[in-house]
Amino acid sequence: MTVAHDVYSETNPAFCAFVLAAFVDAYAVTKGRGPDLATAYVALPIALSGDLGSSFEGTNKKTGLAMWLQRRPEVQIGLADRVNKTLEIVTEAVRFSAFIEVVTVEADGRLRIGPEKLKASAAKALTDQPAQALKRAERLGYWFADAGSTRAVFDTMGLTV
Repeated sequence: MTVAHDVYSETNPAFCAFVLAAFVDAYAVTKGRGPDLATAYVALPIALSGDLGSSFEGTNKKTGLAMWLQRRPEVQIGLADRVNKTLEIVTEAVRFSAFIEVVTVEADGRLRIGPEKLKASAAKALTDQPAQALKRAERLGYWFADAGSTRAVFDTMGLTV
């Protein structure tokens, strides 16, 4: 029997809100404040991407963005296209997150964890691929926060601001 991978279920706003919240929370834990909205447009496409999943093997929250990219430079190949093709998905995730108050957008354009919390039991019920997307988002949150600034993240990723 062939198991079909449901791409739609992993790009729906509710799941993407979960991924976004994992990214924002990890960033805020490290930096003491939330990330700039622009970083979500880089983090989510990478975290949600199954084809980049293996690039996270052998990493942890201390690996860092620069070291990860040094080990796996192929991540940067086509990254700008990947980001551009997922603009709508990320925008819907941000909107949905704000609507359900899981993540809020502050006046200065930073994201922060909102007053509503997602249920931990929902994360435990995920199958392997969606659960790995959450872990990747969290890891990117730590790495982006440690990178120093949004400009540093974009420069390190080979993207121009």
